[in-house]
Amino acid sequence: MTEFSKRDLANRSFFGGLLLLLCALTFYYFAVLRIDYQKTALPDLGPYPDATEYFAQAKALSEGRWPSIQIGYEKLPSRYPPGYPALMLPWLKILPQTHSVLAPFRTNQTIGLLLLLTVFTFYAYLAMPVTGGLAALLLATLPGFFTFSRSSLSEMSVCLLIVTAFMFAYLGLQEERRWKIYVSAACLGLSLNIRIQSLFFAPLLLTMAVLPIKGMRLRWWLHCAAVPVVFVLAASPVLVLNTIQFHSPFKTGYDFWIPYFGEKHLFFLLRYVPRNAGDLWRELSLQPHMYDAANIFGTGTSFVPAFVLLSCVGMFFVRLNWFLGCGLLAGFSSFAAALCFLFGQDERLYLPLLILLIGFAVLPVTWAVNNLFAGRRSIFALAVLVLFAAACLGYPSRSGYKTRDIDRSQAWDALHFSTSPREPIQFAAQRYFGMRLQQEPGIVLSDVDPVYLNALLPSGFVAAPIDGKHHYKWSYTWRYDRPQALALVQRRLTQSLPVYALFVSKREMEEKTSRLPRVDGYDWVLVDDSNAKAAILKLTPKSKQASGSRSAS
Repeated sequence: MTEFSKRDLANRSFFGGLLLLLCALTFYYFAVLRIDYQKTALPDLGPYPDATEYFAQAKALSEGRWPSIQIGYEKLPSRYPPGYPALMLPWLKILPQTHSVLAPFRTNQTIGLLLLLTVFTFYAYLAMPVTGGLAALLLATLPGFFTFSRSSLSEMSVCLLIVTAFMFAYLGLQEERRWKIYVSAACLGLSLNIRIQSLFFAPLLLTMAVLPIKGMRLRWWLHCAAVPVVFVLAASPVLVLNTIQFHSPFKTGYDFWIPYFGEKHLFFLLRYVPRNAGDLWRELSLQPHMYDAANIFGTGTSFVPAFVLLSCVGMFFVRLNWFLGCGLLAGFSSFAAALCFLFGQDERLYLPLLILLIGFAVLPVTWAVNNLFAGRRSIFALAVLVLFAAACLGYPSRSGYKTRDIDRSQAWDALHFSTSPREPIQFAAQRYFGMRLQQEPGIVLSDVDPVYLNALLPSGFVAAPIDGKHHYKWSYTWRYDRPQALALVQRRLTQSLPVYALFVSKREMEEKTSRLPRVDGYDWVLVDDSNAKAAILKLTPKSKQASGSRSAS
């Protein structure tokens, strides 16, 4: 082959890869970036406390405070590490205050886009642009990827760091550059600041030990010892924070807020495997499976059988080497830990592994494309391309919770994403409250998550639960129930601070008014009867009510 023809082939391959990347980015735009969250219920950051506490920690960090959540006047530790909230800070600076609640979503959209570009750049660096374009297309159409790219949860940030760690470990071993393995260790350590479960990918760092020994053996030993040091240093922020807050680097916010599980259950047991494996099998075999976070931000499907089959076919195209051994050991370690985990039914735990499987799935597709353009007809190549098309389309699959039809295309459903048609009632209620009473800051009692309200309401307002019916009632250390609510109200009345109750509707107000604290000489009075989206009560002295009634007469 002449030099000109080689250059021409390289240019065609590069432009072919760019075209595939453009297809992936176009799909990502319509499936993720185009979503108008204001027309969904997602700004309520529910129904789980994950996103609410991430957002509250990010707001605290943006104001120069310790990463914490606030309930009443108390600053308390969060259940979750502060790594993901720290990533929200740029968006909190960019977004106007009225749209700050979108920071978790914008952060994930940005990270998803960055992950797509990183995958293509990695293969382009290896002079495999077509493979990079195919991998980007597989990634963009992976249901778990685009579902959590439009979520307010931390999955995508963990995936970006883990995938980057695998890339640098591969490059370090292939090019025999130890500094790249150090970068891999740093990325893996940083991921622990977002999700502690990333620890199970640590066997990837064995790549340093399998590098060829050059020069003195002592130098090799020092490098092998330095890698875990870099890993621990990168993970040290969360370890130091845990030590300060809970007096142990191995205790987390779960031990503070939900100690029952740690005391009554072992988190990792073999007896959890059948249940967790059964849930994975139900999704793989297109059976109904349990409700999880993927149902909030998408159809509930994280992967499709065609993608898994394509990944299995890719196993036969892999060349055995030391990196494959280290990578498989890390992947198997994480997979086995998730299967043995008490909460291993949550398919978010498997998302990094699904994205890493793209490295296997893309190999037979690249082979089939090369055969197609070389003019060599192969039934097997055509079968691989059909499987690739099915994986990208996400067909056949199941959409929704407890549905029977399995003839859904995840790509089609991604382009027609919609959540519950109702508006974000909690977000609308707090916004109306802040605008209506911004000149009279005080205490706000509500069944809306107090962490959410304290992060969104203007300064001067402090939110607390009505009574003991809230997300934070399981702690043995911190308690809040009717006596605490009454004491809080009485203390603020002595300081002449207004006390309010916020409800998302008048119907809720009528149902829950009886739960509000009762103070002698005071009654709860409706502030504004004109708004149908929220109801506000104010604790008012009875003498003022009587004089107000006489004035009206």
